[in-house]
Amino acid sequence: MLRVVIRASECFACGLCYVLAPNVFVEGADGKAEIDPRFRSNTPFEGEVPDDLAPDVIRGMMTCPSKAIDIAT
Repeated sequence: MLRVVIRASECFACGLCYVLAPNVFVEGADGKAEIDPRFRSNTPFEGEVPDDLAPDVIRGMMTCPSKAIDIAT
């Protein structure tokens, strides 16, 4: 499992992550990225994503212009 964290304060709702990796990221009510509810931990901005979705996580992380997405260890 990959622990994924979105720093909501740095996300400016461009939508690239949830357009390019919709299996992991979704659009929140305010337009900011959130973790898909299936994978959320404590908040919409933290979650545990299965290893088989690692390419999607990396795609979302690498395309984020504000670098608001991290894979935590």
